[in-house]
Amino acid sequence: MSLGSTGQEVRELQRRLTAVWVYHGRIDGRYDEEVRDAVALYQSWRYIPGDPVGVYGPDTRRILEESTSDL
Repeated sequence: MSLGSTGQEVRELQRRLTAVWVYHGRIDGRYDEEVRDAVALYQSWRYIPGDPVGVYGPDTRRILEESTSDL
């Protein structure tokens, strides 16, 4: 997922990013600049090199889902 994506998967991403304290916006299912910046911050914080910066790719997804498995 990346900038411009919408839907339930983006809502789930927003919830997970909120749980790890990198996203403080609305849970509205829109992958906007604020979500992109939160993903980039999480990637930097967790040293995730496999996905482009700000893109919720497979490496970022795996690590975020592992760290928020209790949701």
